Amino acid sequence: MISEVEARWLDYAWAVVNCPDYHRRKCVADGAAVPGPGRTDGNDLRWPGYIGRNYVPGHSILCVGAVHREPNPEEETAHGLIASARHWLAEGRSETSDHEYLESVREQYEQNLPRWSRWNRHFRTLIVNYLGADITEIAWTNLAKCRVSIDRGATVRQAEQKLTRLCQAEFAPMADLVEKIEPVACLVSVLHGGRGGSIVDAWDGETVRPLVYSWQGQSGHDRHNTVSGARRLEEWAPEMAEAVRRRREGH
Repeated sequence: MISEVEARWLDYAWAVVNCPDYHRRKCVADGAAVPGPGRTDGNDLRWPGYIGRNYVPGHSILCVGAVHREPNPEEETAHGLIASARHWLAEGRSETSDHEYLESVREQYEQNLPRWSRWNRHFRTLIVNYLGADITEIAWTNLAKCRVSIDRGATVRQAEQKLTRLCQAEFAPMADLVEKIEPVACLVSVLHGGRGGSIVDAWDGETVRPLVYSWQGQSGHDRHNTVSGARRLEEWAPEMAEAVRRRREGH
């Protein structure tokens, strides 16, 4: 049986995997990985992310990264996600295909997320150590739903910035996902991706206003305007955890 929040997430995911051609062309122009001979399999797909099997609206956390990077072909680890997306696209929407896609994505993320450097660098500390949760209790997405091309070399950062802004401006705005899954808070490993930053126009849905915390994805520093400058993760994380606790309790 698919729950209400799972059904809403599946609606969001279906829109992402059916990315329109005009947006794909803009992605490629801004540095997204292209499909074709000699490229990593899966570049033709778009990646909605994941919703954990123990996710609870109004209580759980949405974790947000920037964009996937195209791996070398021999390093590709997303074979299961690729097969699941293609099967779902081929089958179309039904209770059976929706459930198969949802469960397959969950299995893949539960298996692979602990191996990702982006998860282990900061998200694991925030989710596990400060919030006392685990992978099954979160949702995950990226600001951009494509992959940044492995060919970008030294300009990968500029490509990431272009792709995240493009995707948020016209394809998959965060407010849509927030409204559908109702996270209590959004943790964003993109310094300028948070509330008041230059990437996301709005974090609030029509009826949902989550807490939003963003930080520099490499260092963990936030953008808090203090006399001493940005704070280290161990300085701002306790504040985040207390705010989440109070929000969950209705304060």
